[in-house]
Amino acid sequence: MGYTNIFVYEEGYPAWVAAYGSGQTLTVTAGGDEGVIDVAQFQQILSENPDSMFIVDVRDPEEFAAGTFPGAVNIPVGELEKRVDELPKDKPVVFVCTTGARSGESFWMVKDVRPEMDKCYFLDADVAYEGATPTIVPRKQ
Repeated sequence: MGYTNIFVYEEGYPAWVAAYGSGQTLTVTAGGDEGVIDVAQFQQILSENPDSMFIVDVRDPEEFAAGTFPGAVNIPVGELEKRVDELPKDKPVVFVCTTGARSGESFWMVKDVRPEMDKCYFLDADVAYEGATPTIVPRKQ
C-alpha cells in the first residue's frame, strides 16, 4: 500500500485521545450574536475536552492571578493587539473576562487585525472567579 512511518500506540485509542486528542475538528455553536460562544457548549467543552479550545483570559494580571479557567492564558486586552500572533490557528480561541465586555472587545480587535481567524469567539456572560472553578451566569436573551 505504500504506507511508511506507521506506529502502534500500545496503550490503545482511549489513551491516545487522552494524550493527543481525538484529531476531530471542534465545531462551536454560536450563542446568538456574532462571535458569542454558546454558554452551555463552552461549559461542556470545558468539562469534556478543554484542550480542544484555547482560552484567553483578557483581564488584568491581578484579576487573572485571583482565579481563572483551567488552562487559560492571560493576555490583557491592552496587550492583545501586539500579541495577536501568539493565538493558535488550529483550534478555536475563546476570550473570557468577568462580564463579556473586555472579551467582546478582544474578539472584535482580533477580527480587525487578523480577519482570517474564523475560529474566534467570546464568552458573553457574568463570570465569578471564586474557588477552584469559575461560575458562569449566562445573559438573558
